[in-house]
Amino acid sequence: MPPTRNLWSRRGRRPRRRDTAEMTRVRSASMNSPVDIFFRPVEPGQVPYWRLVLRGCSQTCFQSNELTGLIFFVAVLIASPIAFAYLLVAAIMAPGGRMLLGKRDAIPTGLPGLNPCLIALALPAAFHTGFSDIGMWGVLVVSVAATMVLTRVSIVLLPVPTLAFPFLLVFWALVALAPRLDVLQPITSSPAGPEAFHPFAAVCLSLGQAIFAGTVWSGLLFLGGVLLSNWRHGLLALFGAAIGTVVSYYHRDVDIAGVNLGQYGFNGVLTAVAVFIFCGGKLRLAILGSVLATMMVPALASLGLPTASAPYVFTTWLMLGLGWIADKWFDLPTAPALSSESLSAHP
Repeated sequence: MPPTRNLWSRRGRRPRRRDTAEMTRVRSASMNSPVDIFFRPVEPGQVPYWRLVLRGCSQTCFQSNELTGLIFFVAVLIASPIAFAYLLVAAIMAPGGRMLLGKRDAIPTGLPGLNPCLIALALPAAFHTGFSDIGMWGVLVVSVAATMVLTRVSIVLLPVPTLAFPFLLVFWALVALAPRLDVLQPITSSPAGPEAFHPFAAVCLSLGQAIFAGTVWSGLLFLGGVLLSNWRHGLLALFGAAIGTVVSYYHRDVDIAGVNLGQYGFNGVLTAVAVFIFCGGKLRLAILGSVLATMMVPALASLGLPTASAPYVFTTWLMLGLGWIADKWFDLPTAPALSSESLSAHP
C-alpha cells in the first residue's frame, strides 16, 4: 500500500478522497501489540468473522485490535448489560452488512463496525430500553442498518473521512422522531444541585463516555484497551480526557455535574486520537483539537442539537480543512533559520 499523505506536511500538494480505513490501517497496525499473544496473526483476507466483530468494537476509538475490542466489550458490560447486548448485535451485523454493500477493503480492519457500534451504544444511553422491549430491539436493527447504508454513501460523497457522521445522522433522526413514536421514550434527568468538582472521576468518566460507559472502571478499562493497542493513542486519549475536563470546568456556562460525569470531556478524548491519526501524527494539533472540541460542546448545545459525538467530528474536519488551506495557500518556501545573533541585531 502506498504511504498516506499528510495534509499538514509540505510534501503533499493535492488532497484527494480517502476511506477512513486507509489511515486507520497505517496508524493502528504499525507496531507489534499484546494482541499477538492472545490472537494468532492472520492475513487481512483471512480474518475470522468473530475477530472482525472484536475489531469493529475497537474501532470506536480508531483501533484495529481484537484484544482492545474485547476489553471495550467488558467495559460496556460493567456499565450496562443492555448496552453490551446492543453492542454485540451491532458488531455482529456490521461486517456482514459491509460485505453486502460492497467496498470490502476496509472489512479486515473492523472499520465497518464504527458507526453501527456507536448507535448501538447510544440507544440505551438516550432512550429507555430493556431486554423484553421488542420494539427497541427493532429500532436497534433498523438503526444499525441505516448507519451501514449511510456510511457507504458517505464514503462516496464526502471528501473527508466519514468518522462518526453516519451515526450522528441516525441519532439526530431518532431524537427528532421520538415525540411521534411511542417506542422511543427519551431518558430525562432532573437538574442536579450544586456539587464539588471531582477531577479524577471526571477524567475517568470522560474516557468511559467515549463508548457511552459511565463508570470509573469502564473508563480505566477503555484507557487500558487503547494503550494495549497503541500506547501513543492511549496517552492521547488520557490527554484529551484531562484537557476536556479542565477546559469544560473553567467554562462558566457548563454544568459541573456534567463535567464530573464526563459528558464534556469525552469529545476531547476522541478528537485527540482522531486528529493525531488524520492530521499527520502531530501532538500539538491533537491538543488543539481537544480544546476546540470541548469548547464546541456548549456551542452546539445552545443550538438545540444533541451534541453526542458531533464536536469531535466537526473539529476533526475543521483541522483537516485548515491543513488543506495551509497546504494550498500558505505553503511558502522555507526561510533560512535565524541565529540568535541575527535576532539580537534587530531593534
